[in-house]
Formats: sequence, structure tokens, C-alpha cells
Amino acid sequence: MSLDTKGTAHIFGITAGTGSVTAATVQSFSLSESKQNVSQTLDEAGNMIERRSDDNLTEVNISLRTQAAYSKPEVSDVLVYDSIKYDIQTIESSETNGAHVVTTITAITSEYITLP
Repeated sequence: MSLDTKGTAHIFGITAGTGSVTAATVQSFSLSESKQNVSQTLDEAGNMIERRSDDNLTEVNISLRTQAAYSKPEVSDVLVYDSIKYDIQTIESSETNGAHVVTTITAITSEYITLP
């Protein structure tokens, strides 16, 4: 029986380290937001009377199923997703015999940093 692929061809099996992520299909996307500059003021009795937070940080995790022709980004490359620029922090690739190649990218954007 010969291979018959309909639709977008994705990499299947183990690719021996070849390929990258320009042609990929998003499988999952998660987003978390936090404040990086947090401070508080305590009164004489040790009770918190003020809490201040600033500098929004957004972190995204994107899992991709890589397509037949793809090109891998590098750590610190800028990734644009839904018109927002993110700085790539980590790239993980998982290859399993009998399954599609999956690449997971973790990237961040910060309120006071303008990415190119």
C-alpha cells in the first residue's frame, strides 16, 4: 500500500535533525500574564497597606506540527503571532517513530521592551 496524503503534508517519523518552523500548523497555544515589578508597603504592625505592581510580562507556549518544508527559528528570534511580537526563549522538538514531529516554542513579550 502506497502513502496517500491529502491536505497539508506534515513531517511524520524521525527526521534526523533536519527541518525548521516556517511552515507549521499550530496545535496548541497557551498564554500567561504576570507582573514583573511587584512591591508592597507594610505598616508598623506588619500589615500590608499597599501593593504596587507594574511591568506586564506575557508568556506564550505554542506547539506546532511542522510541515514538509520548514525552517527552524533560533532562540532570541522575534516571533509574530496574532500581530504581537514575542522574543523566543526556548525551542523544543519532539520526534517519535510513528508520529508527527512536534515543535514547542516558549516566547515572551514585556511592556517596556520594544521588539524589532
